[in-house]
Amino acid sequence: MQIDHLAFYSLMMAFLSLWIHRSAWLWGGFLAISYILAFHTSVVQPFSIIPTSLLFVIFLTFKKKELQPQTRVILAIVAILIAAGLSFHWIPGFKNWNVEGKLWLNYDKPFIGLFVLAFLLLLLRTPAEWYQLALKAVPLTLVAVFVLILLALPSGAVDWHIKIPSHFLLRITSNLFLVTIPEEAFFRGFVQQEIFKSLGPGPKGHIGAVVGASLLFTLFHIGWTTSAAMLGFVFLAGVMYGAIYQYTKAIESSIFCHFCVNLMHMIFFTYHAA
Repeated sequence: MQIDHLAFYSLMMAFLSLWIHRSAWLWGGFLAISYILAFHTSVVQPFSIIPTSLLFVIFLTFKKKELQPQTRVILAIVAILIAAGLSFHWIPGFKNWNVEGKLWLNYDKPFIGLFVLAFLLLLLRTPAEWYQLALKAVPLTLVAVFVLILLALPSGAVDWHIKIPSHFLLRITSNLFLVTIPEEAFFRGFVQQEIFKSLGPGPKGHIGAVVGASLLFTLFHIGWTTSAAMLGFVFLAGVMYGAIYQYTKAIESSIFCHFCVNLMHMIFFTYHAA
């Protein structure tokens, strides 16, 4: 194992530690180790501190309940712009890991969700909480996966292709910690929540929040595919994740659904995506 790879694994541990023991010393310690290793191996350059620090400050500021609505909107727009820069790899200062072919482990994108989890979201703690959520999340996920497959296959967005992909354990681990968890934290835990707070309770708030976050989720995937059918599938998936989160109010539920969809894709399907 190379030292630069340890920077990515330490970053994954920063995410995992938030559920083990939510302490700034723990997740911050793993993050510090990861960043030191990343600097040492040129995975990051000094400029990378600017966008990550801005996100840290923005999401820490959002913890304050007394923020004025105009301030919240401005900070949210800045956070979205930074997140777009990190997700599309427009912001310099990061060197992502190309494992092989199209398999990349990104060091920049995970930061869109790390501080949302650390500062803004309530996370499950006890086995009883996990059990109660599973009673809701598992059936809803099964329905969501079935509906997505039912609609995606006839559209040509996906096709059957059963396989065990290369670097399978690395793929699923990195997909969970460096893709799924950060995306759900940002799009559902932050964007969807802010839209809901802005629109207020009731059908308008619930529907508007889910649709709004799903549209942004889809836009962020334009760099992944330009296929209209595939982007439609991404939007529909986003609606599923958002609806599950809006119903359960637990980010773990949308993470579980999102990861299950990604896992199904890895094992059973191939995407006709650019």
